[in-house]
Amino acid sequence: MDTRQLFHHVVNAGTSRQEEAQAKVTRMVNTFSVITTTLCLLFGALIYWGTGKIELLIPAYIEAALFIGVLLLNIANKPVLASISFVAINNVAIVYFSGVMGMLTEVHLLFLFLLGASLMIFRTRALVIASIVVAVLSVIACEINYYMNVVPPMAMGHEQQFIIRWITLPAILLLDVATVFLYVRRLKTLNNKLVKATDEKTIFVRETSHEIRNPLNAIYGISQDLLMKVHKEERYADIRPEVEHLYSATHNVLQIINNVLAISRIEGGASHDLHPEAFNIRELITDKVIVYQYIADLRGIRIKADIREGMPASIVADKGKLTQVLNNLLFNAIKFTRTNSVVSITVLRDGDLWQFHVKDQGPGIPEQELLSVFMPFKAGKSEFEGTGLGLPITKKYVELMGGKITVNSVLHEGATFVVQLPLAEPEKPVVAKGASFMELTLHKGLKGLVIDDSEMSQLVLANFLRKLGFNTLVAGSGVEGINKAMDEKPDVIFIDSYMPGLSGSDTIKRFREIPAFKDIPVIAVSGDAFQESIDDMLGAGASEYISKPIDLRLLNSTLNKLLPQ
Repeated sequence: MDTRQLFHHVVNAGTSRQEEAQAKVTRMVNTFSVITTTLCLLFGALIYWGTGKIELLIPAYIEAALFIGVLLLNIANKPVLASISFVAINNVAIVYFSGVMGMLTEVHLLFLFLLGASLMIFRTRALVIASIVVAVLSVIACEINYYMNVVPPMAMGHEQQFIIRWITLPAILLLDVATVFLYVRRLKTLNNKLVKATDEKTIFVRETSHEIRNPLNAIYGISQDLLMKVHKEERYADIRPEVEHLYSATHNVLQIINNVLAISRIEGGASHDLHPEAFNIRELITDKVIVYQYIADLRGIRIKADIREGMPASIVADKGKLTQVLNNLLFNAIKFTRTNSVVSITVLRDGDLWQFHVKDQGPGIPEQELLSVFMPFKAGKSEFEGTGLGLPITKKYVELMGGKITVNSVLHEGATFVVQLPLAEPEKPVVAKGASFMELTLHKGLKGLVIDDSEMSQLVLANFLRKLGFNTLVAGSGVEGINKAMDEKPDVIFIDSYMPGLSGSDTIKRFREIPAFKDIPVIAVSGDAFQESIDDMLGAGASEYISKPIDLRLLNSTLNKLLPQ
């Protein structure tokens, strides 16, 4: 057995019957014990050779024997006792050698060694604290003895003092360096595990979201279709409450999925680039009020919007992130306000800034909880289920857009969330479309091609397109879609990102290589809402990207932007 094998055998002594977490601690204690035993034997002999002081040699060898005892305790499967003994031996040794050698050695430098060892070898908070406290007391005892001379150091000549100092100092520094090295290695190991776990979680969330969004696309599509029918046709009036409940429930699920994706990206350290665009803020606020009024109706709540004079009609901002901020704050207000009360949203200009206030009439937030409302998973109790992710995501996005969010609350009167953002106005104002939730723009006579391997998704999107006046064609793969497009010459093409064979991005690239389709609007439609997938599809040549489940109003406005009116 060579030296490396022997060292490996000793370090792993006693770990065969232990779980992995405890085995790591045991290996750490064994490693430290081997290092300190070797140093005691080596430097004890060197000091005796240089000074002839038996009072230093015998304690050093006793200390080495005690560290061997620590190894035996681990072999006997008594890891906690071994760890405690290791720390105790080191503290006693510090006090003893500090007393007999006085200020010749920088024994207090061993505090770094004891601190690092305590953090690595103890698994409970109580033992870590106790070990650190004992180490501090040991160093204090050494310092007191230095100045009070309670235990006078042994008499030595100048040459002997020089030898002892330059033998012990490297040993102490070696222990400190070994401790730092092992602690850093442990941190790197833990960090790698965390990175791997985070990556796996992100992949899981991404794939799960994609799988959920496809069936949710059908449910959300049907709920929107039914909602239009019950508001336009009297014969469906008796099922209107159920339809509004269905629409509200699916919208709630979509909001939860979006928040889970957002917090996953934030925790994963993904970059969140801003995508500023010019839009009509009054139209956006009105749109949000209309949508969330359906959810508010379930509790008899009225949403009131007040856009003050002086607030420009159009601004430049990241519309996507601002929309999610509004969604989260409105949904939060509806969750916590009293039944049959009012939720108000006020928008106003504040010099070079603009702000909006979302106020509810709920029980309010206790003062001691105001600082924690923006922490993840701090969901309060309400009739609506939530994840506790909306407010932390809102705070992150507001700060990303260069603003700040604050909350004011009076118990039993409600809470007001105030968002303040930089104000940027476009060169040309954006005119509001003026269409309500139920009003759609018809594109009669135009052809729309849907390329998606999911028949359910084909059905939902094709149904939406027919409502918008399109003649619809469907294809189940990229190759089939290209062939149909060559035959039918569609005016707009919809492509899913995940398809067997030719992927969505590759299909788009093929279309852009064909002169006849170089300028045809191609809209990517996918259950993957991650920015990486969006960038991939847009980079391949997509004109726009819509995430499933498809919102009919968003589809309508996207087509209005891409197609001639």
